[in-house]
Amino acid sequence: MEIGHSIRKLTKIFNVTMKEDLKELGLTKPQIMTLGTVYYDRKTIGQISENTGLSYSTVSGIIDRLERDGWIERVRDEADRRIVWIGKTDKFDLLKEKLHFFQESFYEKLLSDLTDPELDTIIHSLGLLTTYLEKKVEEKL
Repeated sequence: MEIGHSIRKLTKIFNVTMKEDLKELGLTKPQIMTLGTVYYDRKTIGQISENTGLSYSTVSGIIDRLERDGWIERVRDEADRRIVWIGKTDKFDLLKEKLHFFQESFYEKLLSDLTDPELDTIIHSLGLLTTYLEKKVEEKL
């Protein structure tokens, strides 16, 4: 099927770009996946493990390294001291500026040779595909 081939090619291009950015920052793909889960709200290691699909022990090791490097911090819950929240630091907030694939301007430059109708078609098609796939994933759960 051609759509599968196209998605794999896009994923490969995205991964190459991501890998270059991450290498400059000394981060790995599993580390950026972990960081992505705490971007909007702090989470427990168990929640991060569930969101990333990585084992609890793998996430725990990743958290240790990210904390050591100043990307995240552990904070004990004040109401229940057994709960440890993983949250982002100020250094983490600067991360988005350094990662090109998070910046809209990166895609604007990358796709600058396309016409407005072509861009509209791509945006519409990607939105349609994303919505459909999210629905399919939810149905499996």
